[in-house]
Amino acid sequence: MKKPAKLLGVILILLISIFAYGCQEQPQPSDTYKVSFVDYDGTVLKEVTCQTGVACEIVPPEEPDNKENAYFTRWSLFDSEIAEIDSDTTIEAIYTLDNRVVTMFGRSIVFYSFFIMLGIIIALTIGLREAKRNNVNPDHLIDGFLWIVPVAILGSRLWYVVFEWDQFVYGGFFPSVLRALGFSTGTLDFSSFGLAGLAIHGAFATAVICTIFYTKKKKLDLFLILDIVATGFIIAQASGRWGNFFNQEAHGYVVGGSTNGVMNLTLQEQYNYLRYTLNLPEFIVNNMYIKQGLHGIAVEPFTAFYHPTFFYESTINILGFFIMLGLRRIRQVHYGELLAFYLVWYGGLRIFIETMRTDPLTFELFGMTLKSAIVTSVFMIAGGILLSVMIRMKRKDMTYASAAGSIDINTLFGKKKDEEN
Repeated sequence: MKKPAKLLGVILILLISIFAYGCQEQPQPSDTYKVSFVDYDGTVLKEVTCQTGVACEIVPPEEPDNKENAYFTRWSLFDSEIAEIDSDTTIEAIYTLDNRVVTMFGRSIVFYSFFIMLGIIIALTIGLREAKRNNVNPDHLIDGFLWIVPVAILGSRLWYVVFEWDQFVYGGFFPSVLRALGFSTGTLDFSSFGLAGLAIHGAFATAVICTIFYTKKKKLDLFLILDIVATGFIIAQASGRWGNFFNQEAHGYVVGGSTNGVMNLTLQEQYNYLRYTLNLPEFIVNNMYIKQGLHGIAVEPFTAFYHPTFFYESTINILGFFIMLGLRRIRQVHYGELLAFYLVWYGGLRIFIETMRTDPLTFELFGMTLKSAIVTSVFMIAGGILLSVMIRMKRKDMTYASAAGSIDINTLFGKKKDEEN
């Protein structure tokens, strides 16, 4: 076939295609649209059919209560967004998260316990690596871990009990002791056992005291071991705070605050602040919607979105953890200075968090109501500073220079390496 004929054929095919496409029947817009409200499992709770171009009243159904161990928080669209719907739309029911990991034989393992144990395992794993880097027998660390951790958990519990005395101590000596140990009924009923109420400052103080005695017995360098403990402790705390998240506890005040008993922001504005201003993941924001009085009317005075202080604390602790991992590799850092860093870092962080908390542990002193965590944190900061000064003065040669993989800070800044190093 000659080229002109080929070209004519191609043009003819294109014209036929264009003509055929143009003659296709165009889809006609529907004169109605449907709005469906569905439950978490896809069950349709209500459908509303609206006329296109005509004002349509879309009223959500009654709040569902169909998800076990969770409660309804909101619809996936707020009222102002529902009012603007003009096409087929599915609106989903949003619930809080179930705080159980698994349930077996009628007993549940909750995320609170799960994240505490996960934090302990992470801390032990890091501690064993640090022990190896610093020529410490890992068996010494494991032996200490096996008895110090249970005692530290007990110390954490007793610290909490001291500041919530009336909640546990009543009805006789033995029932009070049992309640303090975790038997909520005051009897040896293991079905009621649970440590709902721990204070991290108590765990840390107990762990430090136990470590002092243990290192003396095993003839280990106290400050090196405390550095290992502090490094593991800060990441364990970061993990444990997620248990508070699933329990919807240890949170901050209502987003936007309140004035004269009235919230300053609407629920949608609160949600938007957490979701789009702070850019928090949606599952976190949704679980920070907490019903009024869930843990007491003074703790949750409104049904609203509350600040996720657990997330703030966990995130900043993770940052502190990575800083500590960096410091431990610097030759000029002394044994004990990681502990000093932890005391200052966490002390400052906890003061910031406590200014937002609505359920702090408090005590009375000279007619003043003080927050125990803030007072303890002030002592932590002061202690961390004094400890660092003391170490620099009294333990000049006890540094991480002998640790595997250590680096000279001078080389990082282009300075000549000392002959000593």
